[in-house]
Amino acid sequence: MKDQSKTNINTIHGLKVPAPIFIGRWTPKILFSLERKPYRHGELRRFLGDVSQRMLTRTLRNLESTGLINRRVAGSKVIAVEYSLTKAGKTIIAPLRGMCRWAARYGKVVSADVHLPAKTSETS
Repeated sequence: MKDQSKTNINTIHGLKVPAPIFIGRWTPKILFSLERKPYRHGELRRFLGDVSQRMLTRTLRNLESTGLINRRVAGSKVIAVEYSLTKAGKTIIAPLRGMCRWAARYGKVVSADVHLPAKTSETS
């Protein structure tokens, strides 16, 4: 019998939380880029600018495993890998854009509440 006392880290009060989708600097940038058009790996890296090869590959693999992007291999002599949004990936763009707008407006206020106060001689 399954132990019901253990809580899945991605489930809070019975709701699945898509936190892994939104974690990381490059995830939103990649999703917004692929909204415009499908990209080959090298094209996407050039378009994004300062992302490392390793980080781009890791983020693309994560997005593919979550079902938000497709990875299509084409070509016979020269293999070309192209990435595009899945149907689920297309539906996440609007909520993600809303989260970005929210963060731009309230991010500093919320993060200010998270920081711990500096140590004082009384708390040492």
